[in-house]
Amino acid sequence: MVTRTRLKKQERRQILLEQSARLFGERGYRKTEIEQIARTCGVTKPVIYKHFPGGKAELFMAVLDQHISKLMQVLWEAMASSTDPRERLHRGLSAYVGFGEEHPDGFHLLAGATSEIDPEIGERLADMRERIARGLATTIADVMKGAGLRSEGADIYAHALLGGTDSVLDWWLRTKTMPREVVVDYMLAFVWRGFDGLPRDPTQFHATRAES
Repeated sequence: MVTRTRLKKQERRQILLEQSARLFGERGYRKTEIEQIARTCGVTKPVIYKHFPGGKAELFMAVLDQHISKLMQVLWEAMASSTDPRERLHRGLSAYVGFGEEHPDGFHLLAGATSEIDPEIGERLADMRERIARGLATTIADVMKGAGLRSEGADIYAHALLGGTDSVLDWWLRTKTMPREVVVDYMLAFVWRGFDGLPRDPTQFHATRAES
């Protein structure tokens, strides 16, 4: 006779989260059903609702929260480990790409989830991206000030960098055409050298082009 081991509540919850994260990452939110999660975890649907009364939406939110917490932790630890702006950018980019490599399902969930699934999910993701962008903007502002440039455009450059990094990371995870550290070096070179050519007053850049 097989004796089932009764898991503690937190242990059961963690197993549900881990298996759900894998299924959501493989199939996406809409194609993943509670029945499938229950079957994969070896439990009944009532067990899932006991831990997550809001059903699939609440479970998905909990999975996202775990990914968000991990990503924010590795980013802030990386960028806080140096006072040199270029080194901060390098470590931040490396941490972001590293998170995507180690947790590809998590990256794709964070990059692909939208408010169409649930307004609260959209708000949570928007807050996460804004916090990341603010951290990047602080570093970019330091770089610009050090180069004698006006730094009020740092927020714009931060969001552009974040969007570009997502695009590169999505491509690299699909192709793996080069080592991770090489991808990071190319990204840093692109960003860092881009600051060299920035005009002191970007608002006048279009006028200068029109006159040339």
